[in-house]
Amino acid sequence: MGIFDFLKNRKDKPESNQLDLQLQVEIDSFENEIIATTARYISQPGVQVNIRARHTETNEVIPFAVGFPEQFNEWKTVKSLADRRGIIYRLLDSQIGNQLALWQVIERFNDDRYPQRALQIATEHKQEADEQDPNFWNALARTNFILTYYEEAERNCQKALGLDSTSIRSKRILADTLHVMGNHDKAHELYQEILAEKLPKDQPMSLPLQDLLGFDGDIVNSPIYAIGWLKSDKNVKPEVWDWAVEEFYYSPHFRTEHAFYLIQNNEVMKGFAKLLHVSKEMPWFKDAVVNSYHIIDQLGLSDKMEDERARLKGIMDKQNWK
Repeated sequence: MGIFDFLKNRKDKPESNQLDLQLQVEIDSFENEIIATTARYISQPGVQVNIRARHTETNEVIPFAVGFPEQFNEWKTVKSLADRRGIIYRLLDSQIGNQLALWQVIERFNDDRYPQRALQIATEHKQEADEQDPNFWNALARTNFILTYYEEAERNCQKALGLDSTSIRSKRILADTLHVMGNHDKAHELYQEILAEKLPKDQPMSLPLQDLLGFDGDIVNSPIYAIGWLKSDKNVKPEVWDWAVEEFYYSPHFRTEHAFYLIQNNEVMKGFAKLLHVSKEMPWFKDAVVNSYHIIDQLGLSDKMEDERARLKGIMDKQNWK
């Protein structure tokens, strides 16, 4: 992708010796997080991108916090990694967004929890050349999977595999889709194909979980595989779930399972709050909506949460969910 140079928006440049230690730590953290996030923004796991902010007049390298003070100040107030990622994505939109291929734009909105926007962009901007690009169909498959349009997601994956039968990305999304559609055997077969191709074959290996499941590891960066992996190990620490939910925050499937995990481990109100949040942010996801509705009744909160209950009931009635 090359080097992305950003233009400074202010003329003044504070000297580093005028900054207190805490501010310097925040400036460095912002810098590092932007660099770490850019590969994800362009959907290129493992790529080394040399990103620097530069002064508009002198072209001198400056901290991102100086070049983008508004984004920096907002970023400092946000605890969630996924939400901070969204701030950085918007910063990158203004700088390199016009350099992205259509499939990268779709993936950018998928990952930032705007799958409906991703679908709109795919529909409105698709060109004939995109239809010959397996990455386009993979990106669209993930959009449809997030939106629970599983049959359409499967068709998208098959189109991608028709163009490139070896595509790991296609197999990964297809495996997730088949799994939620109930074809577990075929899904597991695809997961095993991915592992066999991605992992060293002739040597024992102890692989960190973040490498196995994370975007940067680019092995099985799948919310459905991650759910199965974490649920199968009863000794998994809460911190691992916390890491994974940030990694797969775009996925209503994973976020809902994380909420269930909290509820089952006696963190009922925390889990319920997260489940309710999914139902608001992703109201098309049945498990979040229906379970939120029933938990309100089970906790005896029908009167206190009358408006929320009515909202959920309205969605359920419209979708004919029980």
